[in-house]
Amino acid sequence: MSPCAHRWSQTDIRSGYLVVEGCYHCGARSSFFSTEPVAPMDEYREGPHFWEYLAGYQAVTFNLRCEACGQTVDLGDMVGLQLSTCDDPQCEVGRLALELGKKASIYVALCADSSHASGRCVSDGGVVALTEYFNQRLRSGRRQIKVVPCKMCSDVDCCRGIVIADTGLTDF
Repeated sequence: MSPCAHRWSQTDIRSGYLVVEGCYHCGARSSFFSTEPVAPMDEYREGPHFWEYLAGYQAVTFNLRCEACGQTVDLGDMVGLQLSTCDDPQCEVGRLALELGKKASIYVALCADSSHASGRCVSDGGVVALTEYFNQRLRSGRRQIKVVPCKMCSDVDCCRGIVIADTGLTDF
């Protein structure tokens, strides 16, 4: 039996805010997706952490579902997507951008733990499905889309790019 040639579509679409917080006590960073009408900016204490609001961006999250076989890819570990504008040769994403040049656009799949202290990031399966989704309707020879996990950024807090804010993924 041959594997499915997936035809991905977005499902469970949610618009909201990607909120970035930092602990001024230890320097940790954390992000979350909020569907509240206004991005939450509360300061609070959680265990040893003193969290404060650092930034908020309009964003969209979703899952992917194959129209052919019904497989669903849960992208719950992704809090947003960013069109990378990185050109830093010291950063793995920047090196990839320089290598691919005008042949590809790079989207960074952002996870909640930007410091990656937990060892988790957006799943490999999610990154593969996102890449397939963005490229499935592109004509051959045109600029391709490459999705990478944020753990490839040398410092996601300084990573340059534009957080994608609409479901058509065109509001850059």
